[in-house]
Amino acid sequence: MATTEEASEQALPEIRKDEVAFSHVPEHGFSLFLAKRQKTIHFIRHAEGYHNQANHAYGDDTPCTFSTEGSWQYQDARLTDKGIAQCVKARETLLGDVNPQLVVVSPFTRTLQTAHIMFGGKGYPFIVHNLCRERSGKFTCDKMRNKSEIVKDIQPIYDHSYDSIDFESFGFLAEEDQFWAESREPSDVVIGRGVDMMKWLATRPETEIAVVTHSSWLKHLFRSFGETIEAKDKDELHRLSGNAEVRSVCLAMHKGFYPDGEWVGDSDIFIPTHPSFRRGRWAVQPQTLAAMHKEIQPDSK
Repeated sequence: MATTEEASEQALPEIRKDEVAFSHVPEHGFSLFLAKRQKTIHFIRHAEGYHNQANHAYGDDTPCTFSTEGSWQYQDARLTDKGIAQCVKARETLLGDVNPQLVVVSPFTRTLQTAHIMFGGKGYPFIVHNLCRERSGKFTCDKMRNKSEIVKDIQPIYDHSYDSIDFESFGFLAEEDQFWAESREPSDVVIGRGVDMMKWLATRPETEIAVVTHSSWLKHLFRSFGETIEAKDKDELHRLSGNAEVRSVCLAMHKGFYPDGEWVGDSDIFIPTHPSFRRGRWAVQPQTLAAMHKEIQPDSK
């Protein structure tokens, strides 16, 4: 029989997709989850961009509406001086107890800037993910520039602080923004992306993750939960996020979540397809590494 210590080091999550992993007795007023069934997710809205500055000065979203003359200057808006200062202040005052094992970032320039100023130079890996991009359509600020332009601007900044950022795996589906249109992305589609993002986060091996994203995306995600909770908690969860605000939640998994991958024969070893998942409970096993090296040995004579 495996000891507790040995069991905690197994690569296999102990529950399958169709197994229940929590206990809830309504009359008790609380639920019990093992700590390993939970993750802390720090949701962060980007700091002030030039589009925020323009809309605030005007009083509504008219400056960024595609039909407004001059509105395309706000496409994929960058951070203002105020926004950059907000990030510096957040790094120095709000993030003392935030130590993510992974930083997930929307592919817009303003989120990539926010993530770098807040977390750059600390050794955290960054992954750009398309699912947490802003609600698309109608407003020019919510249309991305071409991927090559964004990477050209941002990659050298991350390189300067020796930060690893993955643009390729989940960040861009094409060189050009394939989602923006003159009509606003339907609310149910945005909510669906939010739920899909949460499911993706549930499959990750990390237990503390930061997600740098946008106000409308966060609004749709948060307001799809919490309708029956206590009023003050509901108000806190559902209110609009401010620029550079950090809002932390606990993601508790009721069942097993798995990324794409495969089991090794009849063993209890699961190897995810994407390398970034191969950590912790899904770490590549020594036997697998040894077998790969044997494949490049010279033929025996």
